[in-house]
Amino acid sequence: MTLSNLLPALAGNSVLNITLLDKTGKSIITFNAAGYQAIEDDLGAYVVTSISVVSSSSVNISIEESA
Repeated sequence: MTLSNLLPALAGNSVLNITLLDKTGKSIITFNAAGYQAIEDDLGAYVVTSISVVSSSSVNISIEESA
């Protein structure tokens, strides 16, 4: 699944903060789910490798470039 497929599904949760992590676990960016359009063009083609629920208002999404 690509990031551009996942983010619209999360956008309805206005209190959700999303942190994108690279393949080494380093944070790339943190943003509010409702504002996902601002990063979609740059990172939308990246493949989601895992999703971790940190709390009821925070998730980490690990991504990597598609092969």
